[in-house]
Amino acid sequence: MSKIKEFFTKHDLAHKLIAILMAIALWFIVVANNDDLMRTNTIANIPITYTNEDVLEDDYGLRLIEGQDQTVAVKVTGPYASLYPLTTNDIQVRVNLANFQKPGTYTINTSSQSTNCTLIVNSSSVRESEISTPNSFQIVIDEVITKEVPVTIQVDGTPSTGYMYDDPEGEQDSVSVTGPKTVVNQIRKATAVVPAEDSTGLTKTTSVLASFTFLDEKNQPVDQTHLTSEPNDYSVTIPVYAVAKLPLTINLISSDTVDKNSVKATIDPQEIAVYGAEEVISKLTAISLGDLQLSTVSLDEDDPITIPIELPAGVTRVQGEATSAKVTIQAVGMSTREMPVTRITLQNSGSDPNLTATLRTTSVNIRIQAETAALANLTADAFHVIAVFNADELGPGIHEVPIEVQCEQLESSNSSFTLLNPDEKVTIEIKQTGETATTTPTEENETT
Repeated sequence: MSKIKEFFTKHDLAHKLIAILMAIALWFIVVANNDDLMRTNTIANIPITYTNEDVLEDDYGLRLIEGQDQTVAVKVTGPYASLYPLTTNDIQVRVNLANFQKPGTYTINTSSQSTNCTLIVNSSSVRESEISTPNSFQIVIDEVITKEVPVTIQVDGTPSTGYMYDDPEGEQDSVSVTGPKTVVNQIRKATAVVPAEDSTGLTKTTSVLASFTFLDEKNQPVDQTHLTSEPNDYSVTIPVYAVAKLPLTINLISSDTVDKNSVKATIDPQEIAVYGAEEVISKLTAISLGDLQLSTVSLDEDDPITIPIELPAGVTRVQGEATSAKVTIQAVGMSTREMPVTRITLQNSGSDPNLTATLRTTSVNIRIQAETAALANLTADAFHVIAVFNADELGPGIHEVPIEVQCEQLESSNSSFTLLNPDEKVTIEIKQTGETATTTPTEENETT
């Protein structure tokens, strides 16, 4: 500490510092009170102020399109003291838009002789002022027109799990857009965009405000800086519905020959996705296909019945879901097989000895339903097809006649079977004695 004090005393630094501070203070006093001591300063980034924009639009139907962001630098000269507090807020550069009465691109001269550009400095102490840069700048003025364009709605958000959004609804189908002719003529449609933050996770029907994006013929956004729309605030209603996948059911009604407990019903599809108001959907556990009388249906698994899916009031199927269901009724513990049978005999109940019948069919496809265990060990050879007819009634010619099917193996084991295609027929040819048959019958397939 003593060395520092010794240093200050030896070099007389305290007096020297006081002298410097007094000189600076004296300089400020002299400068501040001497209006003849001038300096020049340049203040940059001064925005252009456009006046009479309302006159331009109301009287001439025009609007300023380009030039709003134009700035200039202003050089000012004056006493030191008066320039020190001067800022951009004290300076205005005005362009009078009432001087322009036609659309076009105009060059604004910034010199002091300009008739369109005026420099105003709000300081009485400033002796000289001028715009230093740029020497000129351009503005674009265009005709203002109004056009009606269609509106499409875009919802960016997604619903909560278990809900869906139906098609959004706008307050009107079109919007009136006003702006520069060169821009408005590019517009083909308006998209009302509901942002994700306003449309995500909704669980009930909601109305929100959407903003417009105006698109050209290539679906690209146009410059909307100078566009206004009517309406400006566009209300979009997003219908929100509860969604559920519900099983399809059917109520079987027994017949005299078929008990509902002895059969099973298979439904395709097994379930259907539907939507509706939450208070409606929450009460549903299944969608019923109604009553089915077993006396009216086949027990053939390959012969399903088609039933329309009727939905309760207030319930709608999700797009793409089935409008009908196929119901197959099958006996419990029963199976179905299809097989070609070649053992065919003719059974003529007629009495005319002059009529001879020959078989023209070589194989019959039969479809059999029987107990699964019994049917598993059977082959086509176990079945015998009998063509039953009356040649006297049919007369000479080619005829299709009904069949009967027998299976001794099943009958001997007290098992029954059902012929699922009882309308199957075989073809025979009946000839008078002495006539030549079209085909040569085997001895087994000929009867008189």
